[in-house]
Amino acid sequence: MGRFYSNFASDKFLRAAERVRARGFYMCCAAVVLVLFCFVGQASAMSAREFYHYAKKYKCQNPFAATVQSAHETANWTSELWVKAHNGAGIKADKAWRAARKPVYNKSSVEHVGSRNVKRVSAFRKYSSTKAFLRDYAKKIREDYPQSAKHKDNVWLYFAGLYKGRHGKWATDRNYYGKLVTKAVKIAPQIYGSKWKTKLRSQFKKAQKRLEPWQVQAIRKSLG
Repeated sequence: MGRFYSNFASDKFLRAAERVRARGFYMCCAAVVLVLFCFVGQASAMSAREFYHYAKKYKCQNPFAATVQSAHETANWTSELWVKAHNGAGIKADKAWRAARKPVYNKSSVEHVGSRNVKRVSAFRKYSSTKAFLRDYAKKIREDYPQSAKHKDNVWLYFAGLYKGRHGKWATDRNYYGKLVTKAVKIAPQIYGSKWKTKLRSQFKKAQKRLEPWQVQAIRKSLG
């Protein structure tokens, strides 16, 4: 009788311990998932308003235009290049960057060559923070895209300046301007509030005579 009781108690204890271990395992897994979720969220989370704030703080020539361009380039700050390299505009690592042994992130991307889309692996600049990226971005705009740099209060002329860089266009995408225009209209309410359309139309009125006909058409189509 004593032995039966002892075995019964032992089995009961073992089953209880097994349940505790199982609960502990699941709790541990849940904790790991939570930590990973928080880490990924911190690495990639960014809103247009937050980025605009940083763009103003680190003295980008046109904070709104910089925000629009970065939102387009990074799929609203969720892209691999942004999450892993804080590169918010697809800036490649040129010879000078590599010669200085600055950080590089290799990634495949689609480029437009003639009438074809070609997938290539390219070296992109890698930054340690949003601050580091924006300071380098502002420097690049100032040095390589002076036509953009001087239009601090006109997003449409800023975008047009990206087609008149010292070394050519910013992007090989033939529809790049139109995509930036569309993104600007989507983001403007978050930055300018209820008066966003009045503000963008006012800038369009001032810029219209200095834009290419196809650029004018793209803006009219998006603004309505």
